[in-house]
Amino acid sequence: MSNINKIVLHIPHASVNGIFGPYGKWPRNPHFINDCVNKWTDWYTDFLFTTSNKNVASVIFPYSRFVCDAERLDNDPMEAQGQGVLYRQFGGHKRGMLTIQESDFLYLQRRLHLDVLRDQLTPESLLIDCHSFPSDLYDCDICIGHNSDDTYDERLVNLVKRQFEDSDYKVAINKPYSNSLSSETGFIYKSLMIEVNKRVYMTRFGTLNPNSRQWMRWFGCINNIYNIILDSK
Repeated sequence: MSNINKIVLHIPHASVNGIFGPYGKWPRNPHFINDCVNKWTDWYTDFLFTTSNKNVASVIFPYSRFVCDAERLDNDPMEAQGQGVLYRQFGGHKRGMLTIQESDFLYLQRRLHLDVLRDQLTPESLLIDCHSFPSDLYDCDICIGHNSDDTYDERLVNLVKRQFEDSDYKVAINKPYSNSLSSETGFIYKSLMIEVNKRVYMTRFGTLNPNSRQWMRWFGCINNIYNIILDSK
């Protein structure tokens, strides 16, 4: 397994900032808020994955995905559905028109964010792409996604899978989502994605689960994963 001495957490979809502001321009529609924002925001993933471990860094995008999706590619295939870097519509709801200046500003924020992410990476880094998914999407607690390129390390993926399973989480590989972010750096590093089913940590009312034993299990597991990866040689 790769010699990892730093973990970089990429958290792109935890924020709801800007949705109804001058760079958001989405309708203040309760159906949009409930069916789109509430369902597809990765609520609390900045809380779920971050840690005090000095060898784990977090890079968190400050805007909602509905304002600018930092993980979409230039000329992303989702652009055909109006869901490229700057969503134009989602779930039947249309966004107000952005000016050229507003679009340029948001593309700049995305570029600066990805620059910060690249600056955190080294050849000895593991990039963990941190997400959550709606509970009705797939019947697993944890989805681990990976690429089919040099960023993939089978033993690393299996290590993470085993630790989650040892904590009694039901794990799937590349289901319901596959792949992981891999920024162009000029060197090879490792990357994987962890998607958490929202039923693991949220109530049906959209609040954090109040069960303290659930949180002991989660944070014990995720910190154990970080420590094992960083201690593995």
